[in-house]
Amino acid sequence: MRWITAIATALAFCGQANAASKSKEFTRPPFSGAYEPAGVDERGLWMLMDEEERSVRDSPTILNDPQLRDYLTGILCKTVGFDRCNTARIYIVKDKSFNASMAPNGFMRIHTGLLARVFSESELSAVLAHEFAHFELRHSLGKFRNIRRSTDVLAWVSLAGAVTNTNTSALQNSIVLQIFSYSRENERDADLLAAAYIRSSPYPMHFAQIWSRMSEEDNANREERKQRKISRFAPGPTDSHPTNAQRFVYLAKLEAEEGAQEGDDGASEYRAQTSRILPELYSALVMGNEFSGADYVIRGRGDRLGWDSLLLTTRGDLYRQRGNPRDLVTAQAFFQKATQDEAAPPEAWRGLGLTSLRIGETAVGKTALQQYLTRQPNAKDAASIKMLLED
Repeated sequence: MRWITAIATALAFCGQANAASKSKEFTRPPFSGAYEPAGVDERGLWMLMDEEERSVRDSPTILNDPQLRDYLTGILCKTVGFDRCNTARIYIVKDKSFNASMAPNGFMRIHTGLLARVFSESELSAVLAHEFAHFELRHSLGKFRNIRRSTDVLAWVSLAGAVTNTNTSALQNSIVLQIFSYSRENERDADLLAAAYIRSSPYPMHFAQIWSRMSEEDNANREERKQRKISRFAPGPTDSHPTNAQRFVYLAKLEAEEGAQEGDDGASEYRAQTSRILPELYSALVMGNEFSGADYVIRGRGDRLGWDSLLLTTRGDLYRQRGNPRDLVTAQAFFQKATQDEAAPPEAWRGLGLTSLRIGETAVGKTALQQYLTRQPNAKDAASIKMLLED
C-alpha cells in the first residue's frame, strides 16, 4: 500500500504543477538495484529464470539486431531512468502477439507484434514502463509466493474435505478467484507507477489510445469470425488483467491531467528505426490466421506514420496470402503502387509477379518476376521463380 500512496501523491502533484516543468514534477522512488533472491524457493525461481534466459538468448526466434536492441534500451532508459534501465537485458522475440515481459532476474522480452502495433516512442515507453514497474514492484515474485500459498491452502482444504466428507468446492473456487484478483490489482499498480515514470521522462503520456486500438483489433477479428463484439467494462472472475475498456478509462483520465501531453512523442524516429526491419516486424502477423486484425494493424501504421513501399508490400502480401479473387486484385494494386518507388524491396516485384500470374495476366507477371530476379539474383526461391518464367 505504501507504493500506491506514493504513486497517487506523485500523480496528484503532477496534475497541479506547471506543465513547462514536467520533467521535474515527479521524483522517482529511490532504486535499491535488482532484487537478490532470499531463501531456497526464491533461489530456485531465479535459477529457472536464468535457464529460461539462456534458452531465449540462443533461440532462433530471437531477432538479433544490435541496432534495434540499443534503440529500445535507449527508450527504456529515458523512461524509467538510467540507474534503473541498467538492470534490464532486452531480447527481441519474433512473435505476432502484443506482448512484453520482464522476469524477476532482469531479462526483458519485447515481441515484434508489440513493435508492429505501437507507432511512436511514447507509446512504446508506456508499455515498457508498465513491464518495468512489475519488475520494480516485484510482482512476479509476489505472484509466485501467492500461488504457492494458495496451492498449499487448496491442498489442505481438499484433504480436510476428504477426511470430513465435506464438499469444499465453493471454498476452493474462492481461493482460485483470489489469485486472479491479485493479478488485476498488480496490473493497475503497474499502470500507475508507469504513469509516474513517464511524468518524469521527456515523453508525453500515451497509454489510453493503445488499449483503444487493441479493443478495435479484437473486434475486427471477432467480426471476421462472425462472433459477437465484446465491450465489457468489468473483468470476469477469472480475468487476470483489467479489461481494455477499463484500462482506457482510468488511463485516459491520467492523460487528461495538466502537463501529461507535454513532450516529443518520437514518432518520426520510431518510424525511421522500425522501417528498416519492417518485414521482420510484420511477417508473423501476415502469416497468421487473423486477416482482419492484421489488416487493421497495418492500416494503423500507414495512417499514422505514412505509407511507403515496404508497408505497401506487406499489405499486398497479406491480401495475396488470403487469396480470394477480390484479394488478388487488391494485392496487385498494392504491389503496383509499391514498385513505383525505385527503392522498393525486391519482394514488391515478386508479389506483383505471383499475383498477376494467378489472375491470368501472364505478361505482367513474368516481367515483374524477371525484375525480382534482377534485383535479388541470389533469392532463396530463385530456382522456383525461374521455373515459372519457363512455363
